Amino acid sequence: MSELATTVREALAALAASDPAYKRFGAAHHRYELAPPLELTSVDLPDDLRAFVRDIGSGGAGPYYGWLPVERAANHLIEAPAPVTAWQRALPIAHLGCGYAALVPLDGAARGEVWIDARALGLVAPIRPSFTAFYLEWIDRLAHNAWPDGFVPPGACTLASALSGYLGMCERRLEIPAGSLAGQQLRDALALLGPGAIELAAEGPLALFAPGDRVDPCIVCARLVDSLAAEGLRRDVVAPGVRPAV
Repeated sequence: MSELATTVREALAALAASDPAYKRFGAAHHRYELAPPLELTSVDLPDDLRAFVRDIGSGGAGPYYGWLPVERAANHLIEAPAPVTAWQRALPIAHLGCGYAALVPLDGAARGEVWIDARALGLVAPIRPSFTAFYLEWIDRLAHNAWPDGFVPPGACTLASALSGYLGMCERRLEIPAGSLAGQQLRDALALLGPGAIELAAEGPLALFAPGDRVDPCIVCARLVDSLAAEGLRRDVVAPGVRPAV
């Protein structure tokens, strides 16, 4: 077993031991369990990803909502949207939340990098230099109880708009100025939102979900919920999403 394989497996075991209830972001989806390694021949993977798949695992425990099964993902390659020219086809590797995907381009100047595909926001851009860097940074952040990067601008997702619209409605009902809801009135308004009160839907064409599929929140949205928990917002206010089709 390679040094990298040993490091990854030991790190995942330590993360699992310290999170038996799977409370960390995305842990309930992958449960720190890797799919078995395999020799994938259906696509030409970048060197580090091919070695990772062959020697360590082929899906499961991984960044955000888990590493998508490589063998299935190879049948759902994603075409680059205009005006992206650095690659033409990419392998989806993870759901980042809110319907956004992490991809590894398989061709062009960007081959082997990791990109975010949040085309519903007009955001398709590189986020890490390689799959290995993406994976090891995820492990390091979890090991230090730090949030992974969100990658999308605060307020860009539909959750922020939904909460803003709801609180604005509460202000109008209370006949108070817009943006003035605070203190006990804010806590009372947030407390009215029960489990699953907000549903997030996938937007735009992407292989991970069909338009309208219910999706789990991204890091930025999860942090927004976390920040409002002290004001009475339930942490389970967002309805659970469906699994990616990949």
